Amino acid sequence: GIPRKKYLPELITSLKHKRAVLITGSRRVGKTTLLKQLIQHLITESKIKPGNILYVLLDHPRLAKISILEIVDEFRKIHLLDRDEKIFLFFDEVQYLKDWEQEVKSLLDLENVKIFLSGSASTELFQKTPFLTGRYEKMKIDPLNFEEFLQFKGAHISPTEEYKYEKYLEEYIKIGGYPEYILQEDSSYFTDLLEAIIFKDIVYIHGIKNPDIIRDLLLLLADRNGHQTSFTKLGKILGITVDTTKEYVNFLKQTFIVEEIERFSTSRSKKIYSAKKFYLHDTGLLNNLSSKFNLGSAAENILYKFLSISFKVNFYYENQHEIDFVFLNDNKKSVLVESKFIDKFDELSNGVLSSIENSAIDLKINRVFVITRSLEKEHIYNDITVVFIPLSKLLLSNPKEFFNEFF
Repeated sequence: GIPRKKYLPELITSLKHKRAVLITGSRRVGKTTLLKQLIQHLITESKIKPGNILYVLLDHPRLAKISILEIVDEFRKIHLLDRDEKIFLFFDEVQYLKDWEQEVKSLLDLENVKIFLSGSASTELFQKTPFLTGRYEKMKIDPLNFEEFLQFKGAHISPTEEYKYEKYLEEYIKIGGYPEYILQEDSSYFTDLLEAIIFKDIVYIHGIKNPDIIRDLLLLLADRNGHQTSFTKLGKILGITVDTTKEYVNFLKQTFIVEEIERFSTSRSKKIYSAKKFYLHDTGLLNNLSSKFNLGSAAENILYKFLSISFKVNFYYENQHEIDFVFLNDNKKSVLVESKFIDKFDELSNGVLSSIENSAIDLKINRVFVITRSLEKEHIYNDITVVFIPLSKLLLSNPKEFFNEFF
């Protein structure tokens, strides 16, 4: 596979310490490829003997009743390895094994090992005990960002060819960032992916008797992508309780299908009880699930994902005025960001400008960002500076540096 510079060097650096490394992320996001690239590095660059490296995919039914300790003992026996001889262990889809944390702790404490673990769920879902506290580090793998997408597409764009970004961006918005799909574009890809996540990672693990409700909930959230909605409303449509709705949404969050953001407020009760906004983990998934795919909504989804990696993002809603995203930059300054996939200033309604002005006044700031398809300019509106930035340009920037330099 194509190396992902965002993650592989960090994994290589982690070889210097004893702690285990736990890699999480959606199914098919590239965790296994990264592990195998690291194994290749160990063999070719670090000159580790292949016989000192073990890779095991743990979701095989035959391994369900075998412990990690038994697997490692058998590995040492087959390769005639001394107990103090260092081995490198790669356990893929570790969440399927019961008591894996206790066994990994035992290996770390008693043997000369370097351990890498992966799981297709958030650490909160399958890490239920404190055995590994202080003994591991986490790494979350996301779908490809725009820069990686261009790399996978083999796009080499010179400074005089920036006009090419717009078409590549539209393709990225439509097909998303799952590496395998970008390279092959198999029409059954997302259907197979969702079936695996719903049945293997949710229905099987949690013993859900009616998987159709999970699927229907996901379809509802896809159609409400980026819009305020409440657990009460979702529950009424599905015919289930609010508590069950919250639980099922949590399952979708823990398996990296949807992401939830709260309303920005200094009032704790407003944060807890107000409607939420949901975004899909990837716009390829969104395109596959939506009853009517909307490029502007998907662009907003891409923008949210980009911002959320660097900032704790909320949406802003006060007195009928809504702005898509608000967050604190590194200087603890409030930043307002609105997504409008437009090319010309006159495509922006007066209502949007009014919301921008009122929200900026509420937060006592004088600069707001509007992220567009291609429009790039600054506009003064009643003492508020509105900075229009093309989405492609923002996606190729460092978000922390970008939003710090304006304040």
